[in-house]
Formats: sequence, C-alpha cells, structure tokens
Amino acid sequence: MTKMIPAHFDPEGTSPGEREVFERLRDDPATNNWVAFHSLHIAQHVSQLKGEADFVVFVPGQGVLVIEVKSHTHVSRTHDDWLLGGKKKKSPFTQAEEAMHSIKRKVTGIRGVPFTYAVYFTHARFSVPDAPEWQTWQAIDTVAFHRRSISQLVLSSLKNNRKLHTDAPSTDAWFDPNGAEPTPDTIARLVSTLRPVFDFCEPPKIRRQRRHEEVSHFTAEQYALIDTISDNPRCIVKGAAGTGKTFVAVEAARRYAAEGKRVLLCCFNKLLGEWLVEATQDMPDVTASHLHSYMRKTVKGPLDKGASDDQEYFTEILPERALTHILDEPMAPYDLLVIDEAQDLMLDSYLDVLDASLRGGLGSGSWLFFGDFTNQAIYNSGHHGLGVLTSRAPHAAYFKLSKNCRNTPDIAQYVEISSNLEPGYNGYLRPRGERRIQHEYWSTEADQLELLAQHLIRLKSEGYAPTEIAVISPHSDRSAAAALTKQPRWSRKLAPFREAGTSSIPYGTIHSFKGLDAPAVIVTDFASIGTRHDEALFYIASSRARDDLSVLTHESTRHDFQRIVLGDAS
Repeated sequence: MTKMIPAHFDPEGTSPGEREVFERLRDDPATNNWVAFHSLHIAQHVSQLKGEADFVVFVPGQGVLVIEVKSHTHVSRTHDDWLLGGKKKKSPFTQAEEAMHSIKRKVTGIRGVPFTYAVYFTHARFSVPDAPEWQTWQAIDTVAFHRRSISQLVLSSLKNNRKLHTDAPSTDAWFDPNGAEPTPDTIARLVSTLRPVFDFCEPPKIRRQRRHEEVSHFTAEQYALIDTISDNPRCIVKGAAGTGKTFVAVEAARRYAAEGKRVLLCCFNKLLGEWLVEATQDMPDVTASHLHSYMRKTVKGPLDKGASDDQEYFTEILPERALTHILDEPMAPYDLLVIDEAQDLMLDSYLDVLDASLRGGLGSGSWLFFGDFTNQAIYNSGHHGLGVLTSRAPHAAYFKLSKNCRNTPDIAQYVEISSNLEPGYNGYLRPRGERRIQHEYWSTEADQLELLAQHLIRLKSEGYAPTEIAVISPHSDRSAAAALTKQPRWSRKLAPFREAGTSSIPYGTIHSFKGLDAPAVIVTDFASIGTRHDEALFYIASSRARDDLSVLTHESTRHDFQRIVLGDAS
C-alpha cells in the first residue's frame, strides 16, 4: 500500500476524483514501498506565482508520475479554450506538465530519475486520437480509470515513459534504461527535498477537535437507519462493536420523546448507563438507566443489602421484587423501550421486568433492541440468546448495522482478524490512522509494567489528555494498572474508573468498560486467549479504541495469536 503524505485528506476541500485516487493509492496492495504526495504545494512554479500538484507518485525502479485530476463530468475543447464543467480552464495537460517541471527544478541535484505526468478524467469520457500535445497514455478517462487498478494505471504510464526515454538519444547522458532509479534511498531523498521532515505536531487541542468532528460526521450516516426503523413498532438491530448502535439508540430515544412518548433507555452495564444519563439529560421524557438501577428505583422500601453481592440477587430476587411493584401500578410507565447492549439482558427475569414496564408489553408494544448477539455476551448468568426475546415477539423487524464508524480502519481490521469476526465490517467510515496497532508480549509482570509505563508516557507525549486514555484488563484488583499505582511515580496518575478525575488516567475491567470507548486504549493482562470466553473478552477490549490501540499479552499467547491472526494451524 502507498504511503500517503499527508496521511489524510480534507473531506470538504477535496474533489470526488481526488478522493478516489487517494483512497485507491492508499489501499492498493500492489503499491508496497510507493510514496505519494497529495496536494503538493509548489512555491516556485515555472509559470505562475505558486501552484499545486494533485498527486506526485514515487515508484521504486520506475520513476515519478505527476497526476492532475479532473472530476468534471463534461470535458470539451474549442480551438482556443478548454471547457471543464462548462467553464473556461487552462489545459489540464499544461497544468500537469508545468507542475512536473517545477518539481524537477526543485530536485535538480538528484539525477537519473525519469519524470512524467498524466491527467485523470475520473468522471468523463476523453478520447483524442493522435493528439500532438500529449502522449495517448498520458490521458486516462473514466472508463480506463475504473477498468484497471490504480497500480496498473500508474505503472503503465511510467513504463511507457521509460520506453520513450530509451528511444530518445538525447537522454543517454543521464538515463539508464536498465537502471533501478529511483531506488528507495533516492525516493527518500526526493521526499525529503520536496517536503522536509519537521518535528512540529498537530496541537493536541486541534487533534481532539478533529477526532470529535470526524466521529460526529461519520456517525451521522446512521440517521438513515433511524428513518427506516421508525416505521416498525418492534425492531431488533444487530451490529458488531463500533457500528454505531449506541448512537442510534440515543438518537431514536430523542426522536420518540420529541413526539411526546415516555421512553425508557436502558442497558446492562453501569458505566454505560451513567453515560446514557448524561447524554439524555436535556430529554425530560427519556429515563436513562442501567437495568439494575432502574429495578432498584421501582422497589419501594428497603432492599436486602446483605444479598446484593449474590448472583441470584441480581438475576432473580431483584427482578422479582421490581416486577411486583411495577404490576401494582395502574398502567405501564413507558410508551417505548430502547435497549442498548441487549445481548446482556437475554434472561426471562429481565425481560419480565421490561415487558411489564411497556404499554402493550413486548408482544404488542413499541421497542428497539440493539445488540451484538454473536460476539459480546460475556456475563455468566445463564443468558438464553436472542430466542428468549423472539419467542415473546415473533414478528419483530430485523435490521443490521455493518459499517464501522468508531475505529480507524487499521484498528477495525485488527479487531476483525484477531476476533475472527464473521461477517466482518462492510466498510469503514473513518480515515486511516497514521500508526499501526502495537501488540507486544511480556514474560514477567515486571516486563508488563514497564511496557505499560512506556505506552502511557508515549500517549502523554503525543498530546492525549488523561481522560482520553483507558487501561482495561480482564482483572480488577490484580490488573497491571492497579499494580503500577503502587509505584510512587504513578500513584497519583492512575485511578479506577469510578474515582478518576480529569488529571488521572482511568483503568478498570473490560466488563465495566463494555459499551464505551476512548481515543486511546491499552489492553493488559491477557495470559490466555484459548477459550471462547477469552476471545469474546479480547474482542470487546480491542474494539474500544477509537484512534490508538496498544495490546500487552503474555508470551504464552503468541502461538494462539499466530493461529488466529495469521491462520497458522501448527
């Protein structure tokens, strides 16, 4: 895949054709070791005060191609003028050629590299036989552009250019047709000359704003689902981690509340429930809660606190008491249920409470259940799966969210592979990140603590605020983060989720962080990945990271990860 400089494009200021060229260069597997500039600013242009090259592509052993991209759907030329989209424009071939010569003038000290240019008409037909001003292979119209891969198109232009130089005696002094220029070292020199390396970084405040706008923009695409499910009274929405289920759940609750309906927005996880309360604080007709808090509030009178640590209390005693009090009311309190992370609530005792809370019940009332019903049920409390719900409401409508809108594509792909996610995501809505996932192995607890400290220091140096980092583990008191707090340097810099303020990095269990996410996540303490429960926990943990994922697992897991990630059956 091509290394793109910069790694992202501005979605607002980039034409459709440039976006497609950028993405195809970035993602083409046949472009390993290629480098490409996008929107390279040319301060010293050969014919004007300044200019810009849409793309400059460096291909080892072949040459450098300057690409001018035109996204217009209609292209024509009179004897004197080019008309692009009905407006008079400069010849795109002249633009590309002048940009090429401007770049060559900047790198005159680097010899032996063949340069050429091409114009990509990404949305229009273009065929001018035997044109005297350009070579046929320098014009790529929409048919050729979509018929061949981007690597084939670029290589064809560069190989034709090399043949042109080989047949021209005037190039003998500098061009070797059997040579390997540009070599990787030459490309590095060219890149450094055209855009020197600086240590300046994107300011943390701007980076945070960009990440927030990025996620908000892309999750807005989930509105289409909300418009669809509004026509169905009972809906089950399936989606893997990161597909925007919680976003859609909150927005659906808001829309229904705006119609005057009383909405219960509920989940299993306590931290997620608190987040839902905060997200809906300006919605008076929405009651947001995690299920056990909701059940406690319905019980009038004292609770048997002595039993509150018993699994039976949560799955049988408390639901039975809540159900009794709800049934004593003259009518069900809610017109609509919106349930997030529903896979964790598939118990008859829980569904009995929800059924009694809804006008018309689960069989005839209005509800939306959002869940990852194949990958995330990790609570060992006898869950029966989706069948326990569909047996009560056999005529529910089914919908699916399949595009990942939380994680960068690198992280999403890591989640797909390491968790054997089947089916995988049907696309990624965020731009590709600038770094790869870091998966490291440790042999001793001391090794793990050292790795954890190194990643925390790295994230701080990269501008992440403490509240933008989460350290999650299968364990609670025995976690690496808890152990690190015993070191004087870290005693005040880390705190459990429920105690962390704005100056402390929060840590806790994967269970407690379920349904939530963070810009940067460090996963620790996996000493095994061999059981389905381990794999489910790892899937949840790794999918929490929006932008930066670090994974620290014991050396004993290396073979299992090779088996899972690499498909190595040995």
